Amino acid sequence: MRKIWFPLLSSILTMALFYWIGNIFDLSLFRFSLVLNEPLENGLIFDANIALLPFAIGLLVGFVVERIVQVRSE
Repeated sequence: MRKIWFPLLSSILTMALFYWIGNIFDLSLFRFSLVLNEPLENGLIFDANIALLPFAIGLLVGFVVERIVQVRSE
């Protein structure tokens, strides 16, 4: 069971941490922002800026933790 939960949780927590740091310190490489504008005649207009770097780092951390769990369980 640890083989599944540790990599998944470490990946999600790393992504959340980097997005949080990006929003707190206004770093565009780690920023997640969603801006909703006023409804117009054609529908609701919104702007989403999502950085992919925290996602990539989170996946990398998940793979590393998975390898560590595999080595220690053998």
